[in-house]
Amino acid sequence: MGTGKGGQLHELLAVEGDLKGEKDRVKEEAIKVFSSKAGLFMGHLKHLSMFDEGRKTEETDERQAMTDTVPSKLKYVSGAFQRFWDVRLQKESANQEARADVEVDGVALFKDLPVSFLLGMEEELKQLRKVYDAVPTLQAGIDWKRDEAEGKDVYVTTHPIIKNKTEKSVEHKVLVPATDRHPAQVREWTEDKPVGAYTTTNWSGMVTPVEKSAMLSKLDKVLRAFKKARQRANQQETKSIHVGEEIFKYING
Repeated sequence: MGTGKGGQLHELLAVEGDLKGEKDRVKEEAIKVFSSKAGLFMGHLKHLSMFDEGRKTEETDERQAMTDTVPSKLKYVSGAFQRFWDVRLQKESANQEARADVEVDGVALFKDLPVSFLLGMEEELKQLRKVYDAVPTLQAGIDWKRDEAEGKDVYVTTHPIIKNKTEKSVEHKVLVPATDRHPAQVREWTEDKPVGAYTTTNWSGMVTPVEKSAMLSKLDKVLRAFKKARQRANQQETKSIHVGEEIFKYING
């Protein structure tokens, strides 16, 4: 997602502040959602079946729809980061400052980036890492599988969770039989007796711990690459280039 051609420096300065504000708001909102509203990435179907044929009318289905998926949320976040990064890059390119290639695993992801942009990107990537670090992952100890029928990037529990529905039942036992002189001595107590079963199937739009670890590892590689590039930066002519889309393709790929 680019921001078009580079334009004049004063045009970029006019929008840079607004784009930075948008990016910061989107980042904070995403961290809040990932950290405290993970339920938005979950859905479930809970079915109550009764054992007693005479109580079949009490059987119910409870469905909670999944609001979003983690990859979809990250795609939304990436838009705000990309727009700001690209405008900042185009602004810095106009200064004809020192430049260097950004290399990851020996391959140049970007060539001739200005040193001031390289320096700023170190902080930007540190901010972005907070978002990825907050990404919720699939609950451990549960078998999950992909459910393409529910949508892209959706997982479903392999085995439904079955839990009995119980009701209180009063039981009694005669300790001493009644006589013509004394009433019977009876002990009473209550028991929880199963009368039905809840069957719950859960869906999740979260990612696996392995997927999250891989994204964090790639993001850290990009961060280290920008740090090294800043140290190697050299002077050269400016260019109108974009970096945001390719960074997210690499991290999320």
